[in-house]
Amino acid sequence: MEIRPAKGVKVKVNAKREAVFGEESVDVRKVSIPVEGNRGLLTGTTLAGFCEVEMPSLDRKKHWYPIEDLVGEGGEKIVEEEIEVDLEEDSPEEE
Repeated sequence: MEIRPAKGVKVKVNAKREAVFGEESVDVRKVSIPVEGNRGLLTGTTLAGFCEVEMPSLDRKKHWYPIEDLVGEGGEKIVEEEIEVDLEEDSPEEE
């Protein structure tokens, strides 16, 4: 079974890396999450394959983990919804 990353979904985190967003860049770092602290709640925010997870059992902070490293409470696979965006192409100005 698959579920979308929605606010309040309870997950188990089996991540070996985490994204840390700065003002001008993103840094992906290695992490080690203890088994007793690997449960969290999704905030419903996703970006480029990462999902924001509130980790009350770890440190009560929000972290960004790869979606493929998250599993629902009942073993469900978490999948990111892809939304197609139509961009209008700018035509070159004629001189």
